[in-house]
Amino acid sequence: MVLTVILIFVCFAIVHSLLAADRTKDLLIRIAGWRFIKAFYRLLYVILSAAASFAAFGLISMLPDTVLWFPPAPVKAVMMLLQFSGLLLGLATFSQIDSIEFIGLKQAIRHIKGKMPSGDAEGINQRLTTGGLYGVMRHPLYTAGILIFTFIPVITVNWLTVSVMADLYFLYGAFIEERRLIKRFGQDYREYMKKVPRFIPGRLR
Repeated sequence: MVLTVILIFVCFAIVHSLLAADRTKDLLIRIAGWRFIKAFYRLLYVILSAAASFAAFGLISMLPDTVLWFPPAPVKAVMMLLQFSGLLLGLATFSQIDSIEFIGLKQAIRHIKGKMPSGDAEGINQRLTTGGLYGVMRHPLYTAGILIFTFIPVITVNWLTVSVMADLYFLYGAFIEERRLIKRFGQDYREYMKKVPRFIPGRLR
């Protein structure tokens, strides 16, 4: 079953990565026009990514599985606490960014109201955020995801495989995002990288 889980996750990762790729956005701009892509691509990306996630996890949940370890109650409580801290970290990160723009609703609403699109290819007016949670770690959302997936409290073959694959994908995602941010913000982001750790919180500035 491990190979099946890996295959499902790889298919999800390919779909997700293709949707996020600049080449995909450039191709769609040529087909649908830059106004339409700026207005609706981010929202469609979020919807399709969510659908791919639910499909992948739904398929994995239907596969035969084997329990490897039932942690004792104190260990399970700690694992659940770490997962919950990941959830809180994710919510706190969303409170620090423009979550309506992040999921693409703001861009779509602007288009419907007849306003000119702004921002990058996805209509996001990205700014270099270095305060708050971003002052102690560069990727709080990825850290949140790692906490949630790593500390699943009942260890089974399938979900251990998912945890490992998800953590690797978060690491890959952080690397790709940093390349994109260096391209966008240049030396400012390089200086930020020198001061703030990637995933493990550093000293609050």
